Amino acid sequence: MSINLASKASPKVLERFKLKSVVDGLFSSEYDWTGVHTVRVYSVNTLPLQDYDKTLVNGASRFGNLTEVADTYQEMSVEKDKSFNGVIDKGNNTQQLQIKAAGKVLKRQTDEVLIPYRDMYDLNALAQGAGLMKVDSTALSKNTIVEALMAASAEMSNRLVPMEGRVVYIGETLAIKLKLSDEILKLYGKTAEKVVVNGELGKVAGMHLRVVPDVYMPKGVVFMIVKKNVAVSPTKIETMRVLNNQYIADGAIVQGRLLHDCFVLGGRSDGIFVYSNNCAHAPSVAITNNNATITATNATKVYYTLDGSDPKTSSERQEAAVASNSATVQNIPKGATLRVYSTRAGYLNSGVVNTVNQ
Repeated sequence: MSINLASKASPKVLERFKLKSVVDGLFSSEYDWTGVHTVRVYSVNTLPLQDYDKTLVNGASRFGNLTEVADTYQEMSVEKDKSFNGVIDKGNNTQQLQIKAAGKVLKRQTDEVLIPYRDMYDLNALAQGAGLMKVDSTALSKNTIVEALMAASAEMSNRLVPMEGRVVYIGETLAIKLKLSDEILKLYGKTAEKVVVNGELGKVAGMHLRVVPDVYMPKGVVFMIVKKNVAVSPTKIETMRVLNNQYIADGAIVQGRLLHDCFVLGGRSDGIFVYSNNCAHAPSVAITNNNATITATNATKVYYTLDGSDPKTSSERQEAAVASNSATVQNIPKGATLRVYSTRAGYLNSGVVNTVNQ
C-alpha cells in the first residue's frame, strides 16, 4: 500500500538578504547632467611665484614675467547603460498563489541587483581614479593595520586634503584584524567589548569606517580612504515600470533602465588613497637634459601631463609609447612637473608619480 503525502505551497515569499547602499552621501552634487550627455569641468592653473624687483625702471614690470593664466578641462560623458526586462505570466502566477506582485519584483530587483551593482561600479571607479596609492604585497595583520591607516591618512594630509569627511572602505575579513588590533583595544579601553563582540567601530584615526562585503572591494584594493565630494556619480535615466495588457504576453511586464556613471574630479584626486596588493607598477622617472626616461614594468600604457593637471582626467593628457618596459618624454620645460601613471590590462591603475624638471 502506497502513502501519498500532501504538499502545500506557501504564499509567503522567501526574501534574500540585502544591504543598503554603501556609498550614500559620498558624492558631490555640484554638476548637473540634465539635458546633456557630457559635462565639461574647467580647472584654472595657478601662477608661479617670482621675486619682486623694485630696482626695475623704464616701464619694466617689477612683478616679473607676465604669464597667461592657463586652464585645463575634464570631460565627463555618461556611458554605462544597463537594463532588465521580465514578464509575470498571468497563467503561471495564478497557479503560484499570486506570489509575483509586479511592484515587489521591482523592489527586489533594486535591492538585490541594482544597488550592489552600482556600489561596486562606483567603488571601482574611485579606486581607478585615486591620486594616492601604496603598493605592498605583504598582508596586513592586526599588528600593522592601524599604522597603515594612519600613514595613509598622513599622506593625504601632506597633500592638504582636509581631515573632515574622510571615509575608510575596508572588507569584512580585514575588518576583523582591525577590531582585534592592540591599538584599537587600548583606545577603546573598557568599551573594547563593543568593538570585539558587537562590532561597533564607527571611526578609526578620525575617519569614518564603512565595512563592506569583501566582494565589494575592487580587485587589488586592500583598503581605500575617500574624501567626500571628490567624485560625482550622475544618474541620467532611472526607469522602473510595470506594463499591463501588452500584446506580447498575457500578464505584467516589469522593465528597468539605469544610465549612469562615476567620475573622480581631477583636481581632487588626492582625496582618494588606495592601499593595494596588486596593481599596475608605478612608473619611475629620471629627467636628464630636459628629457625623461620612464621605466614602466609590465605597463600596457603610460599617460602624462606637463601642466600640473591630473593625467587620469585632464584634457592635456598625452600617451607615451611603451617599448620594452620603457617610455620617453622629450623637451620638458624647466620647472615643469611631469605627472605620469601607468595602466595594465586587468589591473588597477598605478598611482600618479610627480617629477619636477629642476
